[in-house]
Amino acid sequence: MDVPEFRSKIKSGIKLSADGIDFVVKEVIRFRFDDGSLYIKCYLSDGYVFADDSNENIFLLVKETKTEFQQPFQNEIYFEDKKFRFLYNAHAVAEEIFSAKGGSASGRKKGDSETFWDFKAEDGSYLSLGISDQTGERADFYGKIVPNDKIEL
Repeated sequence: MDVPEFRSKIKSGIKLSADGIDFVVKEVIRFRFDDGSLYIKCYLSDGYVFADDSNENIFLLVKETKTEFQQPFQNEIYFEDKKFRFLYNAHAVAEEIFSAKGGSASGRKKGDSETFWDFKAEDGSYLSLGISDQTGERADFYGKIVPNDKIEL
């Protein structure tokens, strides 16, 4: 599945299979980057987060983690015995939020924003170091890139 197809089908309450693991989509948030482009972040069952990247036509499956990294972040960082290289940083604002029954899974509201710095290891592991603009709290995520052919809705 590619990113445009994913975006046309994703909604809260449905089943998503990523890399052979089944999840329920609890919340779908559409974020708008400062440059006007979009990305979709889905909060899933079992505490996972699934996001798309339309520029690279890839998907990320991550879970919140704690790190000790401080700004300014280096171009290469080591985490979980892996070397991660800096990819990009961005700022985005929550434009639309769709929650399944039971309310918000993320605690986010329309207009909330975040800044993040993303890193990738050679094995496809992914690390995103984020900061909520409203609270200043860190929200770091660790996981992997999931091949497009391993995504099903």
